[in-house]
Amino acid sequence: MGPHNRRQFLTTTGAGLAGILATRVAPARGQQREISYLCWNNFAPASDKKLAEIGQRFTKDTGIKLKIDHISHMGPQQAKYASEVQTQAGHDMVEMRMHFPWLYEPQLVDVSDVVAGLEKQYGKAVGSAYEGAHVNGVWRAVPQYHGMFVAAYREDLFKKASLKVPDTWEDLYVVGKELKKMGNPVGIPISQNYDSISTAGPVLWSFGGLEVDKDGKTVKINSSGTVQAVEWYKKMFKDCMEPEVLSWSDASNNESLQQGKAGWIHNPVSAYIVAKQRKLGGPGGRHETDTPRHIGIWKFSKNIDASKEWIKYLLGKREVYDEYIMSGDAFNLPAYEKLQDHPVLRTDPKYAHLKGEGVQYHTYGWPAPASDRVQLITNSYILPNMMAKAVTGTSTKDSIAWAENEMKKIIAG
Repeated sequence: MGPHNRRQFLTTTGAGLAGILATRVAPARGQQREISYLCWNNFAPASDKKLAEIGQRFTKDTGIKLKIDHISHMGPQQAKYASEVQTQAGHDMVEMRMHFPWLYEPQLVDVSDVVAGLEKQYGKAVGSAYEGAHVNGVWRAVPQYHGMFVAAYREDLFKKASLKVPDTWEDLYVVGKELKKMGNPVGIPISQNYDSISTAGPVLWSFGGLEVDKDGKTVKINSSGTVQAVEWYKKMFKDCMEPEVLSWSDASNNESLQQGKAGWIHNPVSAYIVAKQRKLGGPGGRHETDTPRHIGIWKFSKNIDASKEWIKYLLGKREVYDEYIMSGDAFNLPAYEKLQDHPVLRTDPKYAHLKGEGVQYHTYGWPAPASDRVQLITNSYILPNMMAKAVTGTSTKDSIAWAENEMKKIIAG
């Protein structure tokens, strides 16, 4: 190579920069940014398909290559999180549910700047999003959407047998006995999965029980309200359900309703085919579970800024966010206050029930404030395991005592 003087170098590089600016095409090196996103297999499959489409448009518009991976949201997802944290390698972004940002706080980027922009645009994030991802005053993940648990039942069966639509959990026991006689039992999982907790929590709250007190430190599971909830589960299991619920996965109740077996289940609207939504109450009020989802960025990511660009593209572009929400058919609801009357709720008359008038929606562990230890109680499946013990022969007293001991060990650290 021949020698080059300073003037020749500046002339050459200047012409190259001018060419880039004129064509608005970044050099090849700048086009090679790549980010990866790990999210769960959505129960509304069209939502995953739409996410992929949006991801392709994002790449076209920004030049940032996006790789989206899906994984079951149960054990495999938790194991994957743990593996990536341990090796400090893997995906740039991860989808997190409920209180998971509390568990992984030290490993997650502060995304308060992203959330501030979204809240300026759409209003404050819903309460459950704050409970799950606003950790010690810092947003450790960006609220993406949320889904509420409601009752879904077979209208044809209720009309055929002239059954009264249940308004309380006790009402459900009355109709549940008839449904089982018809060969269409109640489908509530009593196993180690999140849907089990999403039903056991509202039942517990509606009977006046709770796991941990508002101070986040005092275990309160051993109470008269819990006794009533456990006794309700015992009679429901005996008279209204089938033993298979003891080994159900999160998808089993959906499948049971959609395959024509179950007559009533408790689930977000992903199960809705010939179903109608309703919220049940009890002596302690009318309570339901809310399941917020968030997007977190690992601190070990080498592409933090590009990851934020993807989140802003998906959630911050109103037309894109609307498109994403609509694809979930009311399973994925917007996580911001100004969007709570979203057009997706008007795509089916029955979705109007999801506005939740007169219902308190909570994340797992309510009324305790969100924390890593509350999430550990959830992840240990203590609540459904307590119910499983009781319905399979352990006394109510001993089942509750076991749960109390396990929760105290977690709270004590």
